[in-house]
Amino acid sequence: MMMSLVFLLGLSCTFYSGSTMLTAKSEPSIRQLLEKQQLKLTHLEFTLRHVLIKVLFLTDADVHAPRRLPPDPVLELSQRMNQLLQRLESEERAADILSRIEAKINASECEETTSNETLVDHKAKALANVTEQHEEKELPKLDPMQPAKADCYELEDATRRDGVYKFLVPELNEVGRDFNERFCAFTLDGPAWTVIQSRGPYQQQENFNRTWDEYRTGFGSLERDFWFGNEFIHKIVYRDDHMLRIELEDQDGARDWGEYAVFRLDSESYNYQLVIDGYQGSMPDALEYHNKMDFSTCDRRNDQSPRENVPCAVRFGSGWWFDRCQECNLNGIYPGSGGSGIIWADWRSGNYTLKTARMMIRPVRFAPATAEDTYDE
Repeated sequence: MMMSLVFLLGLSCTFYSGSTMLTAKSEPSIRQLLEKQQLKLTHLEFTLRHVLIKVLFLTDADVHAPRRLPPDPVLELSQRMNQLLQRLESEERAADILSRIEAKINASECEETTSNETLVDHKAKALANVTEQHEEKELPKLDPMQPAKADCYELEDATRRDGVYKFLVPELNEVGRDFNERFCAFTLDGPAWTVIQSRGPYQQQENFNRTWDEYRTGFGSLERDFWFGNEFIHKIVYRDDHMLRIELEDQDGARDWGEYAVFRLDSESYNYQLVIDGYQGSMPDALEYHNKMDFSTCDRRNDQSPRENVPCAVRFGSGWWFDRCQECNLNGIYPGSGGSGIIWADWRSGNYTLKTARMMIRPVRFAPATAEDTYDE
């Protein structure tokens, strides 16, 4: 009995101590479990978020790109253009910023130099005067006496100044006009031209309603409006093949030109008949209508109009190569009105008086002439 009691007491003590030990050991295990559970929950939450992101990405990819397609070149080009435009826009903004900075700097400099404005003006005027003097020195001087040359086209290229030149020795006709005194004009390229006719808005106008003899010998001032003279023109072009250039200017200042590769003027025996060919230019060819026509004046009729009509030269008050009667007439009345003025048909506004006109000739081949050169009719 006693042993049973002792056994039961020992067993209870054992159970109590084991229970105490179990209880003491179970408390930290719960904390650890809770911590582990919290870690597991956190990990699970992270995993779920990661999976959700993948699902959303795959869903979006499936919706917007259900199948793989080759890259679209137009789309790529558009993207590149957008990139370039963005770069350009940024560069423009940068340039605008720089411009504003520069404007501020210039404004500050202007404010600083305001007190010196008078001095700067004097310096600018002095510099302008020096520049003008320098430019005047740079301009080639016109030497009108050219005894070693025979024509305008022989002038040196360094000269290139329009004006009246005297060649060789004087050769006067019956009215005292010099065959070797000519107005030379330079164009953009090539040698100078000999001007044989000139019209313009001069204060004192030359009368071009002249007789046969006056057109034959020439009239007017070489420095204003003039007719060089049919006999002089024939003498020049008879010697070599020549070309003709015509320059016109309307009342608004618009200018045009035309050139004929062939220009001839027969002798007086053939009524100074006109021969032209090979036209090129920036205006219609109105002179072709007068090709192979004889020259007419108020006192010598050679036009092709009916005899019962008023002669063309009388009707339009000038000498010209009239047919029936005119498509152009650079010797018409100045300023004139309608068809009686300086006319070049179908040019710009039509038949109305031009502001300026001039006719020029030049050899096709530039062979120097001499005083011994002669011609026969």
